[in-house]
Amino acid sequence: MAVVYSVDLIKRHQVDQAYRLMEAVGYGVDVAGWRELCATTFARKYITPYSEEIITVENSRGYITGVCLMRTTHHRLYGRLLDVPVFIIISAGDTPGVCDALLEYLTTAARDKQCGFIRVASPDPANWPSPPGGPRRHDRGILIPVQ
Repeated sequence: MAVVYSVDLIKRHQVDQAYRLMEAVGYGVDVAGWRELCATTFARKYITPYSEEIITVENSRGYITGVCLMRTTHHRLYGRLLDVPVFIIISAGDTPGVCDALLEYLTTAARDKQCGFIRVASPDPANWPSPPGGPRRHDRGILIPVQ
């Protein structure tokens, strides 16, 4: 039996469920901060190429099995790239399927945004982005070429 995943921008009814994944891996944001970040994304009238977006993966039963944050950025060596500072997958039985669905979405988004690479952050929470206004590390993670 094939498992179908819905991968798209976060929806209002998914906010608290997606937060549970952020909380489970120790991402440094409380529920109020997460809700505020999501509210900011919902309030935007237009998504620009450099807007930060929250993406969720939902299985056929309505459970969130993946969440990531993505934004387009410019790297001095690699040019335009899709930066993914948060990439979380959780599945009891189909981790590769969830991961493939999310990576397929990211690859399509990178092509649409004319990015040559996708940079996925290291899973170590110490490498995740700081709160807004804080310092950011730009050398973390792996680069995936977009073909």
